Amino acid sequence: MSKQNRESILDMIYRTHLYLQERERTPRDYGTGDLLYSSEIHTVVAVSKAPGCNLTVLAARLNISKAAVSKFVAKLVLKGYLIKSKPVDNDREVIFNLTKKGQTATNGHQAFEKNTFGPFFQVEAALSERDYQAIKEFFKKLISPTGK
Repeated sequence: MSKQNRESILDMIYRTHLYLQERERTPRDYGTGDLLYSSEIHTVVAVSKAPGCNLTVLAARLNISKAAVSKFVAKLVLKGYLIKSKPVDNDREVIFNLTKKGQTATNGHQAFEKNTFGPFFQVEAALSERDYQAIKEFFKKLISPTGK
């Protein structure tokens, strides 16, 4: 196939972006009976991976502002997914942990990811080491101008 007839990589990235964006914008029930948006479930999952984390740690894990995390956490506490408390040795700090409902949602999200992204993981696993490194380097170069 000639270079002129090939679909551009940027077009493929854009189509992939649209595919993923559609999955991210739709609220879903992760086994609790509630519909959660992507930002909410990812906050719950981040707490599941760092039990007892504070707002600063959670914001860093999610790569968003503390103000945004604070809003998500407040909603999730009200909905019964997270509990906030203070450590025994520091009465100024607030830490977050999952409730049973939060753990149920985390488990449901893991199943959702396996079902939704399983084909992506299979394609990645089938790559040769050389192809994997080439793609990885391509994305590093593509992303580096943004400073991330």
